[in-house]
Amino acid sequence: MDWWKSAPLSSMTIDPVDHKSWPTPWEMLHKGDFCENSLALGMAYTIYYANNKIPIELVFVQNKNDSIQRLCAIVAEKHLLNYTHGVISNRPTTDTIVYKIDIDNVVKSSY
Repeated sequence: MDWWKSAPLSSMTIDPVDHKSWPTPWEMLHKGDFCENSLALGMAYTIYYANNKIPIELVFVQNKNDSIQRLCAIVAEKHLLNYTHGVISNRPTTDTIVYKIDIDNVVKSSY
């Protein structure tokens, strides 16, 4: 989490709802360009490759009240990563999930 919190951010580097266009973790690290959406992808890859038994979903959430619209990772159905930068949050209930995909499917489609 700490490494991803300090990753340099730039403008949009991935389409947050088109997993077929997402880079592999190796491509992400080689390029070194990250946006607020690719941080969630990077965190999900990190956890997956550390322990692929932990369930991880990537979700694109919208919260109109807080003006939040970004890709997040839900870990073990309760921890939300990348909702607030650098913070592990509880899964919110007031957000709309626009897009959802399991990290296993992302990994399988990237190879």
